[in-house]
Order: sequence, then C-alpha cells, then structure tokens
Amino acid sequence: MQFARVVRYRKSILIATLAIAAMLGGLYYSTAKRAYQAKASLLVLQTGSDVTSTAMSPEGVRQGLMPTYERLFGSAVVLEGALRYLDPTQRADLEGATPDKWQHILRANLTASTQRQTNIIEVAFRSKTPSAAVAVVNAVLRSYLDFMDRTHKGTAGQIIEVITREKTQLEARLSAKETEVLETRRRFGDLGIRAGGNVVHPMVQRAISLNEALVKTQQKRIELQASQSALQAALRNGEDLRPQLLSLEGVIGREFLLAGFGMGTRDVESQSNLEQTLLESQAELRTLQGFFGPAHPRVMAVQDRIRITSTYLADYQSRLDQKLLGIRDKQLGPMLSQMVHQRLNETWQHENSLRNSFEEARHQAVNLNGDMARLEILEHDLRWLRDLRDVLLNQIANVDLKQDHGDIRTAVVSEPVLPSSPVWPKLPLVGVCCLLGGLGVGLVVIYALDVLDDHFRSPEEMRAQLGIELLAMVREMPGAGTGLESLQVYQSPNAAESEAFRTLRTTLGLNKQETTRLVISSAEPGDGKTTVAANLAVSFAQSGKRTLLIDADMRRPGLTTLLNAKGQHGLSDLLVSKTNVHESGVEHIRTLGLEGLDFLPAGTRRPDSAELLASNRLAELLAWAESRYDQILIDSPPGLAASDASMIGRLVDGLVLVVQPNKTQRRNVLHVVESFTALDVNLLGVVVNRINSQKTDSVYGYNFAYGYGYDYGDSNTLKGGSDPADTLDIDGDGPGRHDSQLNDNLEKRAA
Repeated sequence: MQFARVVRYRKSILIATLAIAAMLGGLYYSTAKRAYQAKASLLVLQTGSDVTSTAMSPEGVRQGLMPTYERLFGSAVVLEGALRYLDPTQRADLEGATPDKWQHILRANLTASTQRQTNIIEVAFRSKTPSAAVAVVNAVLRSYLDFMDRTHKGTAGQIIEVITREKTQLEARLSAKETEVLETRRRFGDLGIRAGGNVVHPMVQRAISLNEALVKTQQKRIELQASQSALQAALRNGEDLRPQLLSLEGVIGREFLLAGFGMGTRDVESQSNLEQTLLESQAELRTLQGFFGPAHPRVMAVQDRIRITSTYLADYQSRLDQKLLGIRDKQLGPMLSQMVHQRLNETWQHENSLRNSFEEARHQAVNLNGDMARLEILEHDLRWLRDLRDVLLNQIANVDLKQDHGDIRTAVVSEPVLPSSPVWPKLPLVGVCCLLGGLGVGLVVIYALDVLDDHFRSPEEMRAQLGIELLAMVREMPGAGTGLESLQVYQSPNAAESEAFRTLRTTLGLNKQETTRLVISSAEPGDGKTTVAANLAVSFAQSGKRTLLIDADMRRPGLTTLLNAKGQHGLSDLLVSKTNVHESGVEHIRTLGLEGLDFLPAGTRRPDSAELLASNRLAELLAWAESRYDQILIDSPPGLAASDASMIGRLVDGLVLVVQPNKTQRRNVLHVVESFTALDVNLLGVVVNRINSQKTDSVYGYNFAYGYGYDYGDSNTLKGGSDPADTLDIDGDGPGRHDSQLNDNLEKRAA
C-alpha cells in the first residue's frame, strides 16, 4: 500500500514511460517486416521389431526416435530434396542469396516440434509471402516422406498362416466356454447383476431388509419388557399409575392406549384439527389487526372463532381428564397390564416370524454368492478368450495392410493453408510488450527514486517505522520576529495553524500517562522544536493552566532569543547557584505578559551544560516547579546533537519529538528514537511540523489532515487569555477556556 501511494504520487513518471514505450512499439510495428507462416502436421507411427503392431505409443516414440524424426526436417538430405520440388517463382526467401546459402535460409525459418503426448510432428515455415510459405512446407513434406519411404521400407513376412491356425483353435474353445456360461446362468436364474455394481441382488436385499426389521422388532420387545417390569413394580408398591400413561404412550402407541380407554383415533384427529384451526385463526387475527381496527367485522368474526375453538378445546381436555379420573387405580392397573401384555405377545410373534424369514433368506443369499463366484470365473475365462480372438483378428488385418510397409509409418494429417494475415508483428503482442515494458521501467524508476528519498512520506509510514504514536501535525506557520506576539497561537488563536496546538494539548491531556512535565526535542537542529514548545505553552496557558516554559538548550538557546530574554539570568545560573531552589526560581523566572505563562531563560552560556543538567539541582528545580505549576514544558537540544535531551527525559513524565518531514532524514529520526528507547526515556509521540497545504516533491500525503476551514470569530479574542466558551471540561482541569471550542473541532473532524 505504501508503494501504491508512491506510484500514485509519481504517476507522471509512469505515464511518461508508458508513452515512450507506446511510441517505440508503434514505430516498430509500422516498420517491421511482415512474416507469413504456413503449418502442416505429420503422423509418425513406430512398430519396432514387431511389424504387426499397430499400437501408438507416444512415450516410446518420443523418448526413442521422435527427437530424431524432428531433426530430420532440418537435415541436408531433406532440404536438398525440398529445393528440387520448389519452382523459381516459389523461392521468394532465397532471392539475392547464393545457392550454398539456400539450405541455411530454409533451416533458419523452418521449425518442427512434437505435440505434447502425441505422435504428431508440426512443421511450420515463415516466409515473406503467403504462397512461398505454403510451397516450402509442401516441398519439405514431400522430401521427408520420400526419405522415410526409402529408409524404412520392409515387409511383414509369412505369419498370417500361423495366426490363422491359432485363431481356428481359439474359436473352438470360445464356443465351448460360451455354452458352459449359458447353462450355468439358466441353472440358478441369473438376473445379470454383478458385484461392484450399484444394484443389489433381490435375494441379498431381502436378507438385509429382514435383518433390519428383526433388529427393530427386538428393540421394541425389549422396551415393552422394560415397561412391563416398571408397571409391575408400581403395582406392587401401590404407586399412582397415571404417570405411567405418558411413558406407555411412546411404547405401545398413542392410538392403542386411547383405544384401551374407549377413545378412538377420530377423537385425536378432531382435537389435532381444532388445534390447527386455532393456530391459523390466531395468525389471521394478527394479520387483520395490522390493517383494521378492533371493531372491524372481520376482526370480530375471527376473535369469536378463536374464543369458540379455545372453549371447545378446554372442555375437551376437561372431559378427557374427568374420564381418566373416573377410572380407579384398581381398574387402571389391570387395564395397563393387559395392554402391555397384549402388545408384548404381538411383538414376540412378529419377532419369531421375522427370525425364521431372515434365516431362510440368509441361507439363500449364501448359496447365491457361491453360484455368482462360479459364474464370474466362467465369464472371466470367456472375456479372455474373446480378447485373444480380437487380438489375432487385428494382427491378421494389420499384416494384410502392411505388406509393403516397414516399421516406421508416416502420414500427413493436415495440409498447409494459405495464411491470410502475417504472424509477425502481432499488434496485441506488441501492445502487451509495450504495456509491460513501460510499466516495468516506470515502476523500477519510481522504486529507485523512492529508495533514494530518505524522508518519511506519510503518517502511516512514520508510525509504522518508529513504533510510536503521531500526536499532531502542525502546518507551516507564516510570520517571523520575536516576542510573544510572534507566536501563532497568541497572535491568531482562531487560525487553522493554531488548531494543531490545541489538538496536541488535548491529546496530551487525554493520555493515560502523566504528562505534567514534558520535554520537547527533535532529531536535528532546525526542525521547529522551539516554536512548537512555545506555542504549546501558550495553548496550555490559554486553557487556564499555570504553565512554566523552560529553555534547557544552553548550547544554542533559541527559545531565549525568540522570547527576547537573551542576556538575562536563567537556568544555567540557577543550577550553579548555592541558594535555595525556591529563592533562585522566584528570582530567575520571568513573566511574558500572558496570564498563567512563566518563562525560565537558558541563562548565561557555559561550557559544562551537560554536567549542569546531570546534577541533582535540575531534579530539585522540577520538583519545586511541579508544586507551583500545572504544566511544565522544557525545550531541550536536538537528540543527535547532544545527550541533554536524554538526561532531561529521564527526569520528566515524557518526551515529545518534533520532526520536520521535508527536512529531517529518516535514518536520523530512527537513530534518535532508538537512543531514547535505549536510555528508558518515555517517548510519548511525534509532532510533525511545517506541513505544507500543497504536496511537495519530497513529502506528500500529509496535507489531507488540513482539509477543513472555519472561523471562530475575532482572531484577537484569545490573546489576553479570555475565551468565549466555558462549557465542557476536556483538559481535566475544570471548565476551561477552549473546551467547548475543542469539542466543536473534534465533532467537525469526526464528521
């Protein structure tokens, strides 16, 4: 997918290579010489030492002599004979060549190949004219057939007499075997059904069916015996016999049970029909209620029918229960015992009958298998004799036909046809070659350019290769200068460029980890970390948080210069001071004119800045600042330029890496991320800086994140720290200034 995006961006290169390939292909197609091809097919059969054999053996011929027969078409003797068959008017391809070159020209344009898994050789010749192509193929075939006839001619010999004598003896044996087979079939009544077929002999089928019925009857008898034992136990124990009715219903049958109580099958059918009618009426009522009101005549009629049917069924069940209650236990026990006993006797009789029938059928099936085996042996002998007779007859016929032929037989199976169109150049093939060539060259060029471009090309690629989250993407901000007024978020808080810092602020605020103390760094100088840190600090201050901005880049204090604090005492002086951190902090921290935002400059430049940052004094300063401020932001040197960012990163909650895709090399960003990870620095994510609204040559795909535009109103509303919205708390620090505004932004992005 990444390479597809690369191809989409550099599609002009692909279009150019396709256009060049199309022009070259068109030039070749218009200037190439036309070639016409004629084809013919030749069948080659090999008999070997057995001159009576007519079997076609593609494997044997191809592996043995077929390569030789192919090469013979290009031999000097065949080509020399073909030249004798060609008229001067049919030698268009030989014009301008000396006679000693003619065979070489024919051999270069002649092809002979064996078709796969066949004994057929396909002969083709390419020529300048269609008529010359057909003439050369015919001449080569004639010369080849003459050569094969002269080389492989022979006779079959006097074997017909021997084969005829063998055939006569075989026919006598065959007649006797056929008579024996017919007599055996009549003896045991063969129906023509054989083993291995899909049809089972009726005797075998009858035995199988009787066995299945016998097994089912035995299962039924066992169930009846179990029910009889349970019923007798209940009678001995004086238990209530009515629960036995449900179990006996599945054993002796519902109809049989009802008949024992004087109720016929018509009562059961009537109840079933009424229940079916009730269900249909209820379904009809639900359908009608979807179209008519409760007072509609059709609805009322269906309701009456449902009520009458339900009343009748309830009365029927009540009558049935009363009838069963009227039967006393002394009467119910003997009745149930008699029914089970009667059913068990019937099952015993049925089982004995099935057992006798099965034994008889099994005996017949066993006898049948013996007869069938004897018959199959006789039929096998009969088929063998018939096959042997057919072989002898085929040999006699082939020998008669081959009296004047040798062990190699050839025949033309397809004559050459006058070609109507040239075989080369082919427009579809040239077009496909141009398309594939243009695509291949274009993709190779695009891939080479992509490999040489050592920059991140998309947010997805950056996230995948770095393994960290993308926190925000900051547009390239216009303007320059120094002081608080030069910061985009302070100068134009409602601009689209400022929205990225509020997004970054919200992302950090919603992070699961603690983000009170943050260090801002980059891989290389000039990536914009100082600008990001300053604007992010203004955004935090505008949200109502007391924010401290510290310039810890004591080597090149860009933040100090940006905020017009150059030459003032600051961090370096605080770190070397022997006074209390509280007193030094109050002394060196400056206000910037924005409520809630304080600034600690870099201070006096010193050569031992790394040693100062590694001292315990910095940790004491951060602990003191955390007790006074809601948010602490530290601008540190680039990660590749010095180790200061790593030392500070181990003391704070996390580090935010600023990357400028148009400038920063990919390998440098990977290296600095690996170094931060190796030193256990909590790398929260990446801020992509200076994204152009239009695609550039080196980076593309970032501009999609800024496809929106809206206006908050007066651009100066937020300069002094006031904010028109005060509704929902997104930052987690109470109802804030931009919370409602940020909600609107997030809702618009989601839409």
